[in-house]
Amino acid sequence: MKAIHWRRSPLGKYLRHLPRAKHVRGTWLHRRLGDRLFRSELWHPTRRRFAGGMAVGSFFALMPAPFQMLAAGLIAYFTRVNVPAAIAATWISNPLTFPICVYAQYRMGCLILGHGPSEVPTHDLVALLKQAPLPFLVGVFPTAAIFSIIVYPLTLLLWDLFTARSRARRTLRELASQSERGTQAVASEKYKPPGEISGL
Repeated sequence: MKAIHWRRSPLGKYLRHLPRAKHVRGTWLHRRLGDRLFRSELWHPTRRRFAGGMAVGSFFALMPAPFQMLAAGLIAYFTRVNVPAAIAATWISNPLTFPICVYAQYRMGCLILGHGPSEVPTHDLVALLKQAPLPFLVGVFPTAAIFSIIVYPLTLLLWDLFTARSRARRTLRELASQSERGTQAVASEKYKPPGEISGL
């Protein structure tokens, strides 16, 4: 699906805020990586490249490190997947979902290490990480990898559903347009003057 179709879709009001090639043209990234950074497959969403970008971004979303968007964009560039999707997916981790992500990583670390969870109340994440930082650190990479693996096929499925829905709507609009034109043609024939109908 071409980029212009995305901007005209119901998701367009959100997708238009994603970084585009013109936003990085002339920056230090452009000077460092060259014009290869602007190849169309990196910026125009296609099914597999978009899913790959979402997987890359979701992985870095669960990395407790700064510059998540920059790291996701660079890995997307080197793996030849969709750069805007990778950058956008890093926002899966945000102030609302951050506590859930941290606790999931902590529990994953406890499972790997064979430890029971700490007795610190789960709503006090700062105290939890201060008392037991090792389970959290151990659980970061496996949790991010598993989440990324789940996001890839899920994105493919949502892409197919969205595409099928868009095609169905377009088909209905075309049928409605054809039906309207047929109705107008019949009406014009019906109300022609008698002289025109007989050819006189």
